[in-house]
Amino acid sequence: MTYNIEKGQVRGTIVFIHGNSSSSFVFDEVLKCKSIPQTKIAVDLPGHGINANLGHEVKDFSIEVYRAKLIDLLSRIDDDILLVGNSLGGHLVIEVAQEVNRLKGLVIFGTPPLKKPLNLEEAFLPVDALQTFFTENPTDTEIESAIHQALYNKENAHILIKDFKLANPKVRKAITMDVAEDKFLDQYAIFTNLELPKFIIAGKQDPSVNPEYLEMIENKSVKTCELIKFEDCGHYPSIEKPKEFIDTLNKIVLKTFY
Repeated sequence: MTYNIEKGQVRGTIVFIHGNSSSSFVFDEVLKCKSIPQTKIAVDLPGHGINANLGHEVKDFSIEVYRAKLIDLLSRIDDDILLVGNSLGGHLVIEVAQEVNRLKGLVIFGTPPLKKPLNLEEAFLPVDALQTFFTENPTDTEIESAIHQALYNKENAHILIKDFKLANPKVRKAITMDVAEDKFLDQYAIFTNLELPKFIIAGKQDPSVNPEYLEMIENKSVKTCELIKFEDCGHYPSIEKPKEFIDTLNKIVLKTFY
């Protein structure tokens, strides 16, 4: 697992984790942003981004392996930590949260915290095209259709399409198997019971996540949980609404590190 890092000038490290068949590039704007003075690390999960073609070295893309690699990375950060995750990255943020000693807050988007056994029909909305994200070798047409459906602001669709085509197809096969075998932790219990600031950013036009489920999560959470809705935005707020995303993250930083 590799990552991009921008060293900060003040206490605090923000770790960004992308989604399925995506890459750290979805956080490129915020990584380069100077208005957030903390250290920023954007991870490329195995099988994604610059790690996409390392299939001969990494043969296991399971949720257990992703958890272990992230916990190892986070254990080596001698600083307070804010975890930020998009889609699959948001699920991973929740799954590792209890193992992070200096965790100060969580930010998830495109991510409904899942119950155990998996409650996919409750947490997600039915969108046939998005099954492409669980298809090992979809066609170019299927990929482009899925990405365009996931986005409201389609200006940067080419970035996500490129990332999807670059990602190792075995990643999607592994995720599908993990879902079928219910390999995920009880994210609902972990998220709602964490006694630290938690934030859910929701694109109001995200076609995949059930908005009523997110509202229920906000209401059931102990301590702070804030649901922040972005207008004219789909599944990828960090690239669909980068300025609003950065402004929101600045406000979240003030509530977590100070």
